[in-house]
Amino acid sequence: MYKKEISINTRVDKVWSALTQPEEMRNWYFYISNFEAVEGEIFDFVVSFTDEAGEHSFRHLFKILEVIPYEKLCHTWEHPGHSEGTSTLTWELIPEEDSTTVILTHEGNESFLDEGSKYFTAESYTAGWNDILQGLKDYLENEI
Repeated sequence: MYKKEISINTRVDKVWSALTQPEEMRNWYFYISNFEAVEGEIFDFVVSFTDEAGEHSFRHLFKILEVIPYEKLCHTWEHPGHSEGTSTLTWELIPEEDSTTVILTHEGNESFLDEGSKYFTAESYTAGWNDILQGLKDYLENEI
């Protein structure tokens, strides 16, 4: 399981917009053109990259489980074609006086170990989510 809390120096409505609006998501996360924060909606996208081992493409599939505007977004997280595993990703937002606390929890990511590569290990997810959270913070605080 991965869980991390960060503080972002902006209002909760701006954080919510960055989490749920495709044109903002593309600035710090992934571009999912048809994304809507609606319970039951299903989305998928492909992440492609090249590293020392060559070229890779991983499909991501998720279903929105819970939406509480400005408070919580929860969805499944799967890698069809690579793993039989499934996990749950939860974004929680807590408004503070001049900032917003963001808590990201990824439960069940160990279920992807059946894939057998370094890309689905706890260390890989930790590095990835840390980078994504920092990207969200940088985007919102610096208006990239």
